[in-house]
Amino acid sequence: MNMIPSVSRQIAFVQYDDQSSSMTVQYHTGFRASYTNVKQDEYLYVFTSANRYDSLMKLTESRFMEDNMPAE
Repeated sequence: MNMIPSVSRQIAFVQYDDQSSSMTVQYHTGFRASYTNVKQDEYLYVFTSANRYDSLMKLTESRFMEDNMPAE
């Protein structure tokens, strides 16, 4: 399990579990968001990015959009 501490003023840490391919985002407010089927290279991109917050927002925004698409 890998962790990125102090991503931003809003996000306390991001944790990735390579066994389950899941990512957890812990906010300073106490809110916790979990994302499944996150590829390790997606997480590593956030981890190595110069702007981790923006990279994380792009990744989670695309996941949010996929999860909320209307069924056909």
